[in-house]
Amino acid sequence: MQFQRTIAVAVACVLFSGCALVGGRRPELGYSDKNHPKSDTALIVCAEQEPAYLCGITGVDDKSTWTQYDGGKTPWVRVLPGDRVVRLTLSNNHLINRPWLKMSGIQAGHVYRITAGFDGKAVTASYVDLGKMDSYTLHIRRLPLSPKAVTADF
Repeated sequence: MQFQRTIAVAVACVLFSGCALVGGRRPELGYSDKNHPKSDTALIVCAEQEPAYLCGITGVDDKSTWTQYDGGKTPWVRVLPGDRVVRLTLSNNHLINRPWLKMSGIQAGHVYRITAGFDGKAVTASYVDLGKMDSYTLHIRRLPLSPKAVTADF
């Protein structure tokens, strides 16, 4: 019986590690049309902050971007231009918050970075337009391994 438990724990660890290596390799789609050209989209990304803050994009408008591979901490999403409502999961060492962020005037080819912070009561989010880019590279954390650089282009 002890042997079976040990095998079950080992298999669970391998599956969990595999999901951590697969999650976040490409931006999730914040819209339904999978054939929409990438050149007419924008990227919304969570800032690469110290481990004290974690950011995950769980939805855009009415479209869920949560996946089982990243445990709800989707680090980046591809969206259509216009006004968008982005649902987030933010946390620090002590608190978790699930706010929404209204983003106005999103433009194609632009990258928008979301940064988490603490206002004394809750974990909050703000965003900044990084401007028009040809591509954007994000470093996906893969504990205990070193971060992996992954690039999305327009």
